[in-house]
Amino acid sequence: MIKRIRTILRFISKHPLTRKRKSRALLDFLKWQFGMKLLGGRFVVDWVDDSKFLTRKRETGLTGNLYCGFMEYEDMTFLLHYLRKSDVFYDIGANVGAYTILASAVRGCRAHTLEPLPETFDRLVDQLKINRIEDLVDAKNNGVGSKADVLEFTNTLNCMNRVNTDPNNTDVTKVNVISLDDTFDPDCNSLVKIDVEGYEKFVFDGGTRFFASPHIAALIVELNDAGEKFGCKDTEIDRAIRAFGFVPVTYEPMSRTLKGLDTFNDGRNTIYVRDIDAAAERCKSADKVVVHTAGDFAL
Repeated sequence: MIKRIRTILRFISKHPLTRKRKSRALLDFLKWQFGMKLLGGRFVVDWVDDSKFLTRKRETGLTGNLYCGFMEYEDMTFLLHYLRKSDVFYDIGANVGAYTILASAVRGCRAHTLEPLPETFDRLVDQLKINRIEDLVDAKNNGVGSKADVLEFTNTLNCMNRVNTDPNNTDVTKVNVISLDDTFDPDCNSLVKIDVEGYEKFVFDGGTRFFASPHIAALIVELNDAGEKFGCKDTEIDRAIRAFGFVPVTYEPMSRTLKGLDTFNDGRNTIYVRDIDAAAERCKSADKVVVHTAGDFAL
């Protein structure tokens, strides 16, 4: 418990959006902790522009956005600066839908959002309803893999639930899995976020036509060695992504600049784009957003 709190406090103190408001961010953390213990239930949080999210105790996929503005700073700001209303966003492994909220509630994009676990999917639907974006978001209670299948998913790992690899684990949920090639035919500029806790290789295996489409212009992919549970190294996934014509980049949100990388970000998300110059121009010309959970910071 103490170790977890120290990790959270370190995250808050080092976050780029808390540099001038560390005391306020730490106070928000303490208020949240005491508030949850005293009141329980769920809270509605004003997030970016007119968007909101519902959160509760142990909602680890969302609470970092409450303390610091963005749980995943570079990736979330890239999405906000890159996307336009005419684009489409694919959220593969959406959890409770933080990225979908940013894409559809803030930027007004259509989204295809996929989350395998029924309980988590129900919480995702609540986020869509409170933001009134049900008409923009096609939400599917499915996993994504190399082919249509039924797979077991873990139930006890919170936002890190994944395809089960332990034959002795009986606390699992059977989930219908689909492939991208069988389900989607991209027809306009699109950004894809993939966070499937090590199952990325199989998402790409089932999406060879999908990812080869020139309409798929940018990706945000989690690469943190979790694929080794499924016999796949991050370097293999990176090679597969590059073979589709993407290059890894880093994004600096304050200056809105993109820079090519020699390799992917080890242990966290990596942004990939087809055309660095085109992506940079989009980010440069995007309207600012106001991040209420970062002290109404305009970015």
